[in-house]
Amino acid sequence: MIFFLTLLAVAAASKDQMVNLAANDPKLMVALFNDFVRAEGRVFETPVEARLRMRNFNNFVKLTAKWNDEEEDVEYGVTTFADWTAAEYEGTLGFNSTGMPEAPPLEEDEVVSAPAYGSSSFKSYYGAVKNQGRTNACWAFAGTAVCEGLNGKFGSRGHLSEQETADCTSGSTIASGGFHNKALLATQSRNHLATLADYPFRSRDGYCNYRGKRNALRFRITRVYRTRGDSGLAQALNSGPVAVGMAFDQRLSGYRGGIYQDRSCMNTRGNHAVTAIGYTSSYWEIRNSYGTTWGERGYGRFTRGVTNMCKISEFAFGTSASSAGEEE
Repeated sequence: MIFFLTLLAVAAASKDQMVNLAANDPKLMVALFNDFVRAEGRVFETPVEARLRMRNFNNFVKLTAKWNDEEEDVEYGVTTFADWTAAEYEGTLGFNSTGMPEAPPLEEDEVVSAPAYGSSSFKSYYGAVKNQGRTNACWAFAGTAVCEGLNGKFGSRGHLSEQETADCTSGSTIASGGFHNKALLATQSRNHLATLADYPFRSRDGYCNYRGKRNALRFRITRVYRTRGDSGLAQALNSGPVAVGMAFDQRLSGYRGGIYQDRSCMNTRGNHAVTAIGYTSSYWEIRNSYGTTWGERGYGRFTRGVTNMCKISEFAFGTSASSAGEEE
């Protein structure tokens, strides 16, 4: 009875309190793991696998509890990666900044400084955050999410096809990763993107097979350009969502909320593609592709005013777009 009441107390606690308590209580750790398995729909093939995942989970919870003790304004806790190995998590980081092809930046006379204390947000144009699963397709999700936000801007909310983006972008794959700017350029070239329902995500590479599928785009991309620094990213976000490459480290696998400001990510190369969807004077907001248990229901906030936090403005690509009407 006492243990049951303790569980109720933990259930009422915030996520960071739950992991902090469980890190020092084996019974609470098991209860938290069982809740996680049910919530994530995990199915383990053998008792050996179940024990391995429990061990991974135990280590993850203890790490997030440590991070919670180190930072006051950011919350860490159980995410979809809680029973994964570090190598499995790194397998979702499908962007490699060292091999990134160039794209033209805005010319000097086109650069307009964004207000330092302004704000912009395209969050209301989106549905629930998607989950790329155990793939290297972050770059495809980032490019597709830009198009979903632009579709919303031009009056049509809904999920578009990451599978088409991946299948129809040369030199980038679901299996080995790719580049978010190439995803945008390929969409510009095709001037086509099907709905997710018409062209569902299969978690594996396929052939470019969009012909005959209805074009769900309500705009035409007229240009893809690389932004310039903090002000350039903000200026691009005044017009629409921006595909960005960021530096994600192990700590970000457990991010649950708050304005992220740990500079450890600055020691990591650009390795993960996300979509910047807004900013304020104090933070950038991004839409990730790790499902709704990561971050703030799939979104994250990264401090602004600290030089290029997690390299968010270093590999950022905006678009110019015009309304195209419905095309079949």
